[in-house]
Amino acid sequence: MTSTDVHQDVIVRLQAYFRAPNSGVDDNPPIKVSGKISHYNPDGSGVQILPDASVFPDIAFVPRHAPPSNVHGNPHARIICELEVDQNVGYLKQKCLSWMREQYVRAVAKLYRQGIATQRWDFGNVKKHSRDPIGDPAPCNAPDLARFQINIPVGEVFWDPPFPIPPNYAPLVPPVVTASNFTIDLYCIQQVALRAVM
Repeated sequence: MTSTDVHQDVIVRLQAYFRAPNSGVDDNPPIKVSGKISHYNPDGSGVQILPDASVFPDIAFVPRHAPPSNVHGNPHARIICELEVDQNVGYLKQKCLSWMREQYVRAVAKLYRQGIATQRWDFGNVKKHSRDPIGDPAPCNAPDLARFQINIPVGEVFWDPPFPIPPNYAPLVPPVVTASNFTIDLYCIQQVALRAVM
C-alpha cells in the first residue's frame, strides 16, 4: 500500500462520519458529503482549490445564492477536511488557514473550528515525546474514548445567516437529521491508517 492508499482510506472513513446523521437517506440527503469539489480560494484570487473532503447542505435546506459558493453555484462547503500523509505540513497548514478565511466554512479538519481554541491530539500508535515509547503506550488505544473524539455540531452544516448576523442566530437542522453532532473517533481513524499500510 502507498501513502495514497492511506490518504484515500482515511478520507472515505471521514466521509462516512459526516454521512451518518442522514438517517440512511442516500437520495437527496440533507447533508452532502463529497471529495474534491472545486471552490474558489477565499483569498479572492479566483483560483480554484479542491478540499480532500467537503460537507455542505443540500439546496433544499440552504438554497443557492450569490457567492460565496462552490464553482457550480451550490452552497459553499461548511466543513472542510484536509489530510496530510506525505505532503508538506507547512502547505497543509497554509491551505487550512486559507479555508478559514471563508465566512461559511465552519470547521476545517486538521481540525480547526471557527471561534474555538486550538486543540491537539496525540493519537498515533506511539506516544510522542516519551522516554520509553515501547513501555509507555499511547493513550489513544481503544475506540469511544472521549478524549480522542472530535464533536462538530451538525447545525454548522446548515449555517446560512442573514447579514449582518443577528446575535441570536441559530441554524435550522432538518428533522430527518438524527444526531446533534458529527463524532469523529480518532482511534478509528488511526486504525484505518494503520490497516492501509499493512
